[in-house]
Amino acid sequence: MESYPAILTLHIIFAGIWLVNFILDFPIRKMIKNTAGSVSQKTYISIYLYLINLLGMIGAIGILVTGISLVLLNPGYNFFQMSANHWLASKQILMVILLIVLGAFLIPTARKLRLGLQANSDNSDTLSAGVYSNLKKLFKLNTIINFIVLINFLFAITHNFIG
Repeated sequence: MESYPAILTLHIIFAGIWLVNFILDFPIRKMIKNTAGSVSQKTYISIYLYLINLLGMIGAIGILVTGISLVLLNPGYNFFQMSANHWLASKQILMVILLIVLGAFLIPTARKLRLGLQANSDNSDTLSAGVYSNLKKLFKLNTIINFIVLINFLFAITHNFIG
């Protein structure tokens, strides 16, 4: 149990890393939209892909590992048990949904977008309709993920006040 505070601290840090993705999402999207049809748009799309991949991977894996560790170390916590800690069970359910969205939708879409960008690297400034379609889909998926992360964050910081 002496490692519990350190794991909790790491859990909070990983949540912060995931929230940075939420904070950076809209400014980078705006840059992508404002540079439509230019060479720099490809650069901003690549930056966007890199950031959501890096921050998402660090946040997701970190939260998952530290969250499981916290549940195993704390005798008051259990997995998916609504009667004891409804806030924690809700967070766990949302995390499962989030992992499904990541694995089944976001990662394949990001891969298609990256491949589309590479295929369009020979062309001038214009990107194909498929690239824009995947980019719009990626924006929506990242919004869904950010929303789930924000809800989980709110559950975490308010559970002591709600009962």
